[in-house]
Amino acid sequence: MAEENEAPVSKKRTDPTSQLARGELMHADVKPLDVSGVPTVIFGIVAWAVAFVVVLIFRADLKKDGDEWWLWVTVAGFGLGWVGLLYCRRRWAAIQAGHRPEHED
Repeated sequence: MAEENEAPVSKKRTDPTSQLARGELMHADVKPLDVSGVPTVIFGIVAWAVAFVVVLIFRADLKKDGDEWWLWVTVAGFGLGWVGLLYCRRRWAAIQAGHRPEHED
C-alpha cells in the first residue's frame, strides 16, 4: 500500500550536458583573452631560454649521466618558438586585415 502513495520518480537527467541539449543552459558570450597568441608564444620562448641556462648550469652532471641531449631539446624549443611567433604574427595580421576569421571551428 505504501507504494501507491509515493510520487513517481523523474527520470529526467540533470547533468550539464543534458541540460544544455534541452536548452536549459546557455553559453555565455565571452571572448577569449588572447586571440593573437603572440604573448603566449613569447612566454614559451622565454621559458625555453631559461631552461637552456638551467641545463647549462647542470651540463657536467648531465654529461656524466649521458643526458647531455637535454641541451639540444632546449635549443630546439627556443628555435621552434621563433617559428611559432612568426606564424602567430602573420595569422594575426591576416585576421586584422579581414582575410581570415577570428575563430575557426
